Parts: sequence; structure tokens; C-alpha cells
Amino acid sequence: MPSSRAVLVLGMHRSGTSALARGIQMLGVYLGNNFLSPRPDNPTGYWEDKKICELNERLLEVFGLKWEDVALIDDGRWHEPEIEVLRAEAIEYLASQFVSQPLWGFKDPRTIRLLPFWHSVLRRLGVDECYLVVIRNPRSVAISLVQRQGMDVATAHLLWLVYMVPYLRKITNTRFVVTDYDLVMDDPRRQLERIARGLRIQLNDLNKAGIEQFASDFLDPSLRHSFFDESDFDTTPNLRPLSREAYLWLRRLASDRIATDSLQFWSAWESACHAVKGLAAGANSG
Repeated sequence: MPSSRAVLVLGMHRSGTSALARGIQMLGVYLGNNFLSPRPDNPTGYWEDKKICELNERLLEVFGLKWEDVALIDDGRWHEPEIEVLRAEAIEYLASQFVSQPLWGFKDPRTIRLLPFWHSVLRRLGVDECYLVVIRNPRSVAISLVQRQGMDVATAHLLWLVYMVPYLRKITNTRFVVTDYDLVMDDPRRQLERIARGLRIQLNDLNKAGIEQFASDFLDPSLRHSFFDESDFDTTPNLRPLSREAYLWLRRLASDRIATDSLQFWSAWESACHAVKGLAAGANSG
């Protein structure tokens, strides 16, 4: 039985992954101490390990991608020599900096796009892996990307799909929890307790105090600049139907309307994967 447990935070850029990384840190998950510095667009901090972010950047470079590109990664490329070199480097880094901790993790939005790599790293380390999948209404994500990156709306929605859909199947047989950023903002105490239960993190006086600190001192509602509920999809005629459907399936998991082992969910997700491949191919054919 592994004595080291890893919690990876998965989610698209501008989806609240930074806030949730801080949240699981309050639950006792060790995130290291080599963080990226806060910036104006994320004043409360990213809670991202510099080395892990660097590895993800180098991985994308091997594939000829930047974080904002909507091209998919060919499944046959995950074992190329350059990837194997980076995999060995990642294993060495996690082994030296994290694995000695009983409960640890990391967060970088690029991780979900590179999940086959990190999934194999964790397996080779022999740690007990689990995942926190952070979602946010793709309309909110798109608005943020338009305002901060100058991205057009259609590309922003396709990018959300390219990040969230293709590799989620990698965690089918592992423990994971889906949480919605807007639900966390509305009731942070309840949501952190739900995450702790779902990831089997025992609550004690210390992390109960951490939950209270997270809810009362860390979260700043003024930093959430947009909010849409599920019904708002119906008022956006140019939104890709697949964005709506994929988000609503994840939202069902986040609100405990279905279980993470739901055959209905995974069947729908398989269909979404095929659809995203078509959309991405079409977007990059020119």
C-alpha cells in the first residue's frame, strides 16, 4: 500500500484552479514552497510549483504547442525520446521534493492537457493518485480569456473543450472529485468539506480551522468578475452545443446528481471526445 498520496488539481485556465489549490492546501495537502509569484490578474497567487510549470512548458514545446493553441496532441507521441527524458526528470523532481510527504499535490492548468504524461509519472512513482477536477461555466472562462488575452469567443470555447475533454478518461478508475468554482464561491465551507470526503482526507481541528480561514479570509468574491448559471446557455445562440453539454455533464458530477462511476456519464464523455477531435481538426485544417 503506497504511503504517499498525490492530489493533482485539474482544470482549464481562468476556472478557479488557483483558489482550489489554496483550498486543498488548507486541507493539509503539501504543495511545496517554490511558487510562482502573484500577478495583477491573480493577486491571491497561483499556488503553482515553478519547476512543474517549467516541465509543462517544455512538454508543450516538444509538441510544437503553446498553452493557447487548440490543436490536439497525437496519442502516438507520448513515448518519444524527448518525452521520456522529461518524464525521467519529472519523476526525479517529484521523488526528491514531494513523495516523502504523506499527502501532497500540485496545480497547473496545463496538467489536464498533458495528463497522459503525469499519469504515467505517478504510476512509475508508485504513489496513491487522486484528482480534483475544477470546472467553471465556459462562458465565464471565455469572457476572461477575451478580456485578458484578446482571444475571440469561438476560440476560447474550443480551447475549453481541448483542455477539459480529451484526457479525462485517464482518471476513470481512480478516486476523483469534480467541483464547480461558482459553487465554491457560494458555499466554500461546504464545498471544501465535500472535497475532503471525496478524496478521503480526514478532517481534524487543524484543517477545519484552515477551511474557516479559506472561507473567511482568503476567498474574495470581488475577484469573480462574471457568473453564469446553467440556464444562461440558452441565451447564447452562437455557443458550441458541445461546450454546453460537456459542462452540464461535469456540473452533474459537481452537484452530486450522478456518481463518478456513472456509465451514462462516461458514455457521453466518449462521444464528446470524438466530437472534440473533429472540431479541433477542422479548426486547424486551414
